[in-house]
Amino acid sequence: MSDGIGGWRIQTDGQVEPYGERLTSVPYDFPGLEPVHLPGLLLPVRHALSPHLAEVRTAYVDWLVDSELIQPGTQGHDVLLGMKLDECSALTNARCSKDLVLYGALNLALFFLFDDLIDNVAVGADTKLSYLGKLSRIVDGARPSPHDDALLKAWHRWLKESEAYATPALYSAFISDLLRYLGAVRSHILTDQSETVCAMTYLMRRQEDIVTRYFMAHGAIFLAHESGLDIRQVADEQHVRMITDILPFVVVLQNDLIGLYKDVKSGEPNFVTILQREYGLDLQTSIDLTGKIEDDMVRSMLQIENDLPRLVDGYHTKQEAISKYLSLAYGIIRGTFDWYMISNRYVDPHYFSASDITSSLG
Repeated sequence: MSDGIGGWRIQTDGQVEPYGERLTSVPYDFPGLEPVHLPGLLLPVRHALSPHLAEVRTAYVDWLVDSELIQPGTQGHDVLLGMKLDECSALTNARCSKDLVLYGALNLALFFLFDDLIDNVAVGADTKLSYLGKLSRIVDGARPSPHDDALLKAWHRWLKESEAYATPALYSAFISDLLRYLGAVRSHILTDQSETVCAMTYLMRRQEDIVTRYFMAHGAIFLAHESGLDIRQVADEQHVRMITDILPFVVVLQNDLIGLYKDVKSGEPNFVTILQREYGLDLQTSIDLTGKIEDDMVRSMLQIENDLPRLVDGYHTKQEAISKYLSLAYGIIRGTFDWYMISNRYVDPHYFSASDITSSLG
């Protein structure tokens, strides 16, 4: 497991509260920003790390090299591995199978490479839309053409290998959520993000393109394969969905707190700076308010979970499946935050984009 960066560390000794674990505040001091502190956030579960990390790491790197996404000795290789996405998956899927840790890590790599291509200001909107169309067709079942690049072929490979673990119903739900995410990316390309007029507009746009929905659907495939439980049934349950619908908002706020420096330096919108602008707040006050909103969201997820025995018909027969499914959501929140403490992605401009890889794509 990697050490913390920039004076940060993974906190394994937070204060237990009725609804989660409270971490301590951490300093946030980067060039061009006034020194501030990130609030001690409320997280739904304690830190954990998958025992499969060491075993998965070799398979993860080999898969990326075999798919020709990275080549040893290149900047792209160093940047992608420096993001420590295998460790991110081992943190978010800490209590899951080795297969989910591996395919979760590959999921992250494919997402970040695609996301960096979409965010690349040097690539025109028409080129991005064309590339998005190619990926959408592959997700919808088409095979990549011989002329498609390595990333599109890698997406196809990952989809087919993931499908081998899935029931038809779970795979169909996963594809539906992935296509919904790609639809949100299309909206992102067509909309001038600098014209975000208020915090709620920003959150509603981001909750569609933050990927947690299709990440949850992908994880459900492996949970069902491993446990034999009917994960699809509980994922569609109304009151369970109330909880998982909060997840993307929590991840957005965490991402914007940790990624403030990256967003300011890159000129991208950020919830903290939108609050600051709209309400005339100083930076620290805006950061603290963002943290309080995140806390309320985490607390609401756990409060609703406590109500499930009274709300879900036949809860006792579904309890294990519900618990495993919600553990995916809580693992994403906790594991992603812990990953921020060890990844270069949001603190070192060298790692802000895998442009050495994506510049040859499309």
